[in-house]
Amino acid sequence: MSDRFERFESLPEDRRRAIMDAASEVFGDEDYARASTADIARRAGVSKSQLFFYFKNKRDLYLYVLTALTRRVADAVVDDRWYQIDDFFEIMRHAVTQKAGLVGSSPRIMSFFVRAFYLGHRDVSGVLDAFMTDAVPAMVQTYLGHVRWDRFREDVDPMRVVRMLVWCGDGYLHEQLRGGGELDMEAMLSEFLVWLDWLKRATYKEEYL
Repeated sequence: MSDRFERFESLPEDRRRAIMDAASEVFGDEDYARASTADIARRAGVSKSQLFFYFKNKRDLYLYVLTALTRRVADAVVDDRWYQIDDFFEIMRHAVTQKAGLVGSSPRIMSFFVRAFYLGHRDVSGVLDAFMTDAVPAMVQTYLGHVRWDRFREDVDPMRVVRMLVWCGDGYLHEQLRGGGELDMEAMLSEFLVWLDWLKRATYKEEYL
C-alpha cells in the first residue's frame, strides 16, 4: 500500500474494517459512477469529511479497496498447502476451489470484481486495464515459481496455457453478464474444472497424464 494511506492504516482495526466493508459493499452494489461516498461514510459510521481525511477522493478509496480485496483473495488462495503442489493443473484446481469458498462466504467480493473489470468507469478504467495486463505475469512470478513446468510438452508455451485459462474465465463472465443472469459460482467452478482437464490432456507429456 502507498505511504499516502498511512493515516488510514494507523486506525484501529475495527474502524478500518468498518470503512472497508462499507466501501466494498457500496462499490459492489453500484457502478463506480453511481457509488456514493456519502453512503459509504454513513454505513461505516463516519462523516464524509473523515472519509476524505484518509482518502483524497473517491478514486483513491476505490483503488485502495481493489488492492486490499486482491490481497485478501491471494491470502485465501495461497495457503499452507499451496507450495506443496507442484503440478500446474492441480494448483489451478486448488486456486479456483479456494476462491469459490471465499466468494461463497463473502459474495460481495465477486460483485466488486465483476463491476471493476466488466463495468469500469473512465476514472479508473486505465488503472484497471494496466492491473489486468500486469496480473498474469506477476502471478506466475510471485506464486508459481515452484511449479514443474517441464511436465508440459516441448511444443507448448505454458504462459499461453495460463492466458487461455484467464480468457476462458473472462469469456464465461462476459457471457453470463450479457445474458443478464446472476453469476453462479458453482456452475463456473464446474466449467473451470472441465477446462483444466481438457487443457491438461492437450498440453502435458503423456507420462504426466
